[in-house]
Amino acid sequence: MVTRTLGRLIASMSPRSDDYFILFNELTACTVRGAQLLAKMSLVQDPVAFEQLFVDIQKAEGEADNVTRNIFLTLHKSFITPFDRWEIKELAKALDDMIDCIEEIPQRAKLYGPGNFSPEMAALGQIALRATEKVQEAVALLSDMKNAQRILKICQEIGHIESEADSVMRAGMERLFAEASDARKLIRDKELYELFEEAVDRSEDAADVIHGVVLERI
Repeated sequence: MVTRTLGRLIASMSPRSDDYFILFNELTACTVRGAQLLAKMSLVQDPVAFEQLFVDIQKAEGEADNVTRNIFLTLHKSFITPFDRWEIKELAKALDDMIDCIEEIPQRAKLYGPGNFSPEMAALGQIALRATEKVQEAVALLSDMKNAQRILKICQEIGHIESEADSVMRAGMERLFAEASDARKLIRDKELYELFEEAVDRSEDAADVIHGVVLERI
C-alpha cells in the first residue's frame, strides 16, 4: 500500500509524457516563425525593414532557446519519457539547430554591410520555410505512432526539398562566380549561399532524427 501510494505521488509530481510533445511543438513553432521572417527578409531591399525583421528573428531564436532549456529541465525531472532519453536530447538539439542556423544568416549579412539578397537566396529562403514547415508537420504527429507511415513520408519529402535547395544554391553560385567582380560581394554572397543551404540541411538533420525515432517503434 505504501509503495503504491509513493508511486502515485512520484508520478503526480513528475512531468507527463505529453509535456514533451507540447514543448517540441512549441519549438518547431518558433523555428517556423523564424523561417517565415527569413523568407520575408530575403525579398526586402530596405535596410530599416531588414533591421526590424532581424530583431524579430532574434526574438524567435531566443524563445526557441528557452523552450529547449525547458525540454532539458523536464528531462532531468522525468522518470518516464515517451522516447529514450538520448532521443529526446537529440531531437531537441536538432530542432534548436534549425533556428540557430536561420538566425546566423542575417547575422552574417549584417557583418558584411549593405547588400541585397540575390534571387536565388530569396528562393532558398522560401525552400527553407517549406522544409521547416514539413518538420513541424512531422513533429505534430509524433505523439501517436499510428502516424508512423505519414511521418516517414514527410521525412522523405524533406529530403527532396533539401535536394532542391542544393540545385538552387549551385545555380546561384555559378551566376555569382560568372558575374561578381567585387571581392567583398564574392565572399559575402558565397558565405550566405552556404548558410542558406545549411539552414535547409538542418531541417533534413531533424528529419533524420525523427525518422530514426519512428523506425525504432514500428
